[in-house]
Amino acid sequence: MNELTLDEASEMILLQGQQDFALATGELSSWVPGPTKLRYARCILKMRNDWGYCEAEINNWVRLFVGDSKWDYPALYPCGRVMEPDYFTETVGFVAHVRWASNMEPENGIYQLAGNYARRGYMQAKNLTGAGAKVSNLTVLVSECVHRLNKLNADSPTTWRTVLDQLKFYDNPVNPTIEYIDHDEEEIGWVNNKGKVRSTGFGQFRHKITAAKKQINS
Repeated sequence: MNELTLDEASEMILLQGQQDFALATGELSSWVPGPTKLRYARCILKMRNDWGYCEAEINNWVRLFVGDSKWDYPALYPCGRVMEPDYFTETVGFVAHVRWASNMEPENGIYQLAGNYARRGYMQAKNLTGAGAKVSNLTVLVSECVHRLNKLNADSPTTWRTVLDQLKFYDNPVNPTIEYIDHDEEEIGWVNNKGKVRSTGFGQFRHKITAAKKQINS
């Protein structure tokens, strides 16, 4: 898993002495990697202390960023400085991404935040099934869908059609994995971690669901 450098560890220690740091990172899961948590804190503290946004305004911008409604950049930050659209988008997008991943199962969230190697390290440390296997963006998304749906419907088995219908709902709101779902061709188009579109048939998709269920029950 990703470790903090000496400089980052020193910065983390200094920030942890500030009340704002605890408020900024308190909502994140404990397993979020240190470097990610540090960058997240920097973003939140930048939005609060430098740009002048309150907590409610930050949350609102995150909701707008991941939502379907259209919105415009304000001309100025609350502090009175001229808006920097690219930097603003990068900052809010990162906050949205980390919050989304922090609510996932640990092995899936770590994959989204720190990659395959970090995920495998976490699973090996926890002696989880499948720790040595590489996974794809689609495999991680399917795993998360099955976990979430099982929790919502503990008394009834989750069907593959239900997982298919919920893929986009549980997808990454900042960098979506699902490109398209073609019911006529029975094919799913999805984006791998190199940004290339891949396709998976419904049959292989069902196998991924079966594997995810076995991992949960192991």
